[in-house]
Amino acid sequence: MNATFSKRRKSLIVTAVAVAAAGGVAAAVIPAFAAGGARADHAGHAGGDAQGIVSRSGTAAGTGGTVLAASLRGANEVPVVGGPAVGDKDGAAVQFVKVKGDKVSVAVAWRGTGKPTALHIHQGAKGTNGGIKVDFAGLIGKEKGKVNGTSRVNGTSKVNGTSKGRSLTGTVTVKDRALLNALKTDPSSFYANLHTAEFPGGAVRGRLHKITVAEFDFRDALGNFQASVIKGKQIYECKPAEGGGYAFAQRDVSAVLGGRIAHSFVAPNSGTPQWIARDGSAVTGAVISKTPNGERNIPELDLKATQSGKHRGLLADTAEILRLNTVGGVAPAGSCTAGAIVGVPYQADYVFING
Repeated sequence: MNATFSKRRKSLIVTAVAVAAAGGVAAAVIPAFAAGGARADHAGHAGGDAQGIVSRSGTAAGTGGTVLAASLRGANEVPVVGGPAVGDKDGAAVQFVKVKGDKVSVAVAWRGTGKPTALHIHQGAKGTNGGIKVDFAGLIGKEKGKVNGTSRVNGTSKVNGTSKGRSLTGTVTVKDRALLNALKTDPSSFYANLHTAEFPGGAVRGRLHKITVAEFDFRDALGNFQASVIKGKQIYECKPAEGGGYAFAQRDVSAVLGGRIAHSFVAPNSGTPQWIARDGSAVTGAVISKTPNGERNIPELDLKATQSGKHRGLLADTAEILRLNTVGGVAPAGSCTAGAIVGVPYQADYVFING
């Protein structure tokens, strides 16, 4: 992607954030390029089993390894009775993690919430709090001045993370091989958590998902972005059901995402989703996997993206799409009248990943 377009894409996304905020939607788009031991300020975050960190650095580069992604929201936080404040309703973040050998790299960008006071990976199922497994706190550390707008973080001679505005990158070394293997093979059993001074128990949280088809140098991780549903419906039509009778089945989707990305099927009942940016770039998606997200919510998805629009533009490099943090959108249950069409409101975050 050339520098001119990179600037244009950043301008598009920043504008979209302002528009979404004016409409009451927090962090509708997050441009990622903009982008041990128990602690009393972590609500329900059991400690004592965090990995040993032998070194830290600001380098989060290179290809290969297992790459994970998470979309962090305040609504995902789980409060503890009598515990510290959690859940920044205005906050959101997108985070990428790479596991390669004994190195765990992180690249995270946030909006609508304060600067992180702590950044962790926890092990725990949705709706529960789990122990800290990877601690990136040393990458935040003590600020040692700013150089050209970049905050150099140096805790010791072995610590050199970087924090650029509302983003942070860095790498830690992890000794626990079983933990490293679990992160690679069962990432959904872990969640990323960002803490702030206002929400010491956890400001935003998101489950980790494996990136399966997109390949990029991790130095470019913050070139990917997240766009949330500003207004959207899952559309269902009453059709003959297996075993007799009628039931609602997917017909289409109609949504507007941050950045004014239009989301629908290429044609009603086609089963093929598409995303079209205002600049004419577009992609279609094929489902790779589904992850249940509760009976009242449509599943989270991992989709392989295929280019279907202009060769330059916001979506021109997209190779994979994650639909995360889904809320609502489930088809009505029970019998229905043949041919009836209903639209069910839903919310979701879409992470667009470049190939």
